[in-house]
Amino acid sequence: MSELAGQLGINWKLLVSQGVNFFVLLVALTFLVWRPLLRIMRERKDKIEGGLHDAVSAKQKLGEIDEVMRERALEADRQAFSIIRGAEQKAEVRATDIVHKADLRAEELRRAALDVIASREREEFEKFANSARSLVRSAIAKAIDEEPAKVDDKLIGEAVAYIRKQKAL
Repeated sequence: MSELAGQLGINWKLLVSQGVNFFVLLVALTFLVWRPLLRIMRERKDKIEGGLHDAVSAKQKLGEIDEVMRERALEADRQAFSIIRGAEQKAEVRATDIVHKADLRAEELRRAALDVIASREREEFEKFANSARSLVRSAIAKAIDEEPAKVDDKLIGEAVAYIRKQKAL
């Protein structure tokens, strides 16, 4: 066999030394390159898995935040609606109060106007009554041909009462 190996050009010493060199190189590459490379790849894998886990966690938190935001928006809408409803009720109460005060003021003005009208009517009636008294006195005086100063005040009073009675009807 050694002759066959020699004829093929195989040198056993060189082959063994190359095997030992290959083994040394394999051991050196294993400890110096392969294991650190595996460690770096494992760390990257862990970082990637951590990133994916963080992304999933962030997505869940984002969903929770969206839900909280929706709830807060709904609560804000409810509060805004409540505030608006309260403002409308206050405005309605205020409007009712203003209308009530305006009605009271209008009633006061109407009563004052009626009082003024009644007062003027009394004044005018008194003027009319005095004029009527003078006219009745003059008419009675002419009717009985006496002087106006001598006419009975009772007759004049009855005439004025009759006029007032007619005026009241």
